[in-house]
Amino acid sequence: MKKVLKWIGIILGSLLILIILAAVGLSIAGGARLNKTQEIQAEALSIPSDEAALARGEHLVYAACSSCHGPDLSGQPLLDDPAVGTVFASNLTGLGDTRTDDDLVVAIRHAVGPDGRQLVIMPAESFIYFSAEDLGAVIAYLKTVPAIENDLPEPELTFMGRILLTAGMFGQIFPAEYIDHSQPFPEMPEVGANVAYGEYISRFCTACHGAELTGGPPADPDSPPAPNLTMSGRLGGWSEAEFFEAMRTGVTPDGRQLDPEAMPWESFGKFEDDELQGVWLYLQTQNQ
Repeated sequence: MKKVLKWIGIILGSLLILIILAAVGLSIAGGARLNKTQEIQAEALSIPSDEAALARGEHLVYAACSSCHGPDLSGQPLLDDPAVGTVFASNLTGLGDTRTDDDLVVAIRHAVGPDGRQLVIMPAESFIYFSAEDLGAVIAYLKTVPAIENDLPEPELTFMGRILLTAGMFGQIFPAEYIDHSQPFPEMPEVGANVAYGEYISRFCTACHGAELTGGPPADPDSPPAPNLTMSGRLGGWSEAEFFEAMRTGVTPDGRQLDPEAMPWESFGKFEDDELQGVWLYLQTQNQ
């Protein structure tokens, strides 16, 4: 009996050591991904200075960026959990004094910081579809935003957070790892209530809802999965008026209030009526 107990103890001890070694290995791999660098060459881009371009840039920044970077663009937490780690959306104010045009092109379009490190939860898979005109307008406006003092920590994951990262529990939170960095700027469609422009704007939705807008798992394990936006999904039973109501007020046809942290309707609702109508028209063509 003593021999049996001894062997059971040896086996359990060996299993425990293997589990610890596996956990350490997963944590090290997660840390390596968090600090991984890429060398990206910024595309040549003309940065405008006229009032129309600045107004366009301001419009896009507050419709597409403020949900993550905060209403004043000074940054806010995306993940703040003592057990997992902290990730903050960066401070976008005062960039005219601290970043070059190339830095901003690479960060927005490729999700790579000025030090070469991959940016965390920076939806470049959507922003790489900015036209040259719109990206230039966005950068032009950001360079005019005065600095707001708000020192933010670098992304940091705990031992458990790094294990979860390696295990894929956060999904694809490093767009720089999988987007096509050679993709050219798309043509700028006519702004307004048309399918082409609706498709262009809907690219801002793909980071959460997937490349085909058929839904997907959230980066935050505590958030609900992003729903299917095609006509075979939840929106298939909505009217255009109900779509507008949800985008403007966050209230769905069944009376449910959308969580602005999971679905940034407050930012998306800043698009003009004809822009949202273009999105609606485009969604009508999607039946997956």
